[in-house]
Amino acid sequence: MNLKIAAIDIGTNSCRLLIADINKNQQLIPLQRDLMQTRLGQGLSANGSINDEAVKRTIACLSRFTDIINQHKVTALRAVATSAVREANNREIFLQTMLQYFPSPIDIIDGEQEALLTYQGVKRGLNIAQHPVVIDLGGGSTEIILDNKAAYIKSLPLGAVRATESHMSIRDMKKILKEGMGDISKLIEHPLVFVGGTATSLAAIKMEMRTYRPELIHGQVMSIGEVNRLCDSLFQTSLEQRKRIPGLQPERADILPQGVRIISLIMSCLEAEEMIVSESDLLEGVIWNLFERPGRSEAAWSQRSIGKIIEN
Repeated sequence: MNLKIAAIDIGTNSCRLLIADINKNQQLIPLQRDLMQTRLGQGLSANGSINDEAVKRTIACLSRFTDIINQHKVTALRAVATSAVREANNREIFLQTMLQYFPSPIDIIDGEQEALLTYQGVKRGLNIAQHPVVIDLGGGSTEIILDNKAAYIKSLPLGAVRATESHMSIRDMKKILKEGMGDISKLIEHPLVFVGGTATSLAAIKMEMRTYRPELIHGQVMSIGEVNRLCDSLFQTSLEQRKRIPGLQPERADILPQGVRIISLIMSCLEAEEMIVSESDLLEGVIWNLFERPGRSEAAWSQRSIGKIIEN
């Protein structure tokens, strides 16, 4: 019996959905992906609250995701919320509002949980012999983890949306990295893997990809020289010019330069000559975490109720 599982990531810049099968050989087979740029963190750094327009965009997104989940008749699902929701002073109101449109609990996960789930997704999705340093650069925060035993794990208040809206300078970013990363000696010389929209956009731009193909993005290697050249180029072009760059989603054009600058600074801090881009990330980690829960049998999976969603 295949296990059809759905995972939703409610992030600072976008909401994402992954529906996948876990087959009898315990392989994750993606069935459908979806994404909407909801910009949930818009204005958050200024007033600490999720604004009404962002709430409306998220409602529209979760309503669409609910229809897709119904069509696939999934066995189990989990929705998680990250930086923007966990930092918002109106997060409880936001969650209660979402329950009116998405009848399943939404878990607010902290930075450590986010990092551990992301690491699990990367390790399952990339064939890397040595323990990688996994860096999840999101809209509102950056998680850094060395291995699944949390030998090194950090969550920093630095992301593409936050850096853009706050007009962070290089000096600001370096300060956050220096204070937040602490002793990085154990990270040096480990493979560096980046996940998130900034990293995948960089790879797509490098490949001049007019139609996004995740299977080609996954595992792409980019040198520090390539990252720096693209970073300089993005800052030298206007917003309208950026929107026409092959491989760059127009909705991400405003935040990408600052996001790429963060990647460049992290690579420099860790003395990394190259980085690997992974398409497997938090969503895959959430699915594997559900699948591998102790005592979870096929019978238990088949009895797991998501009836409220099916009925709507």
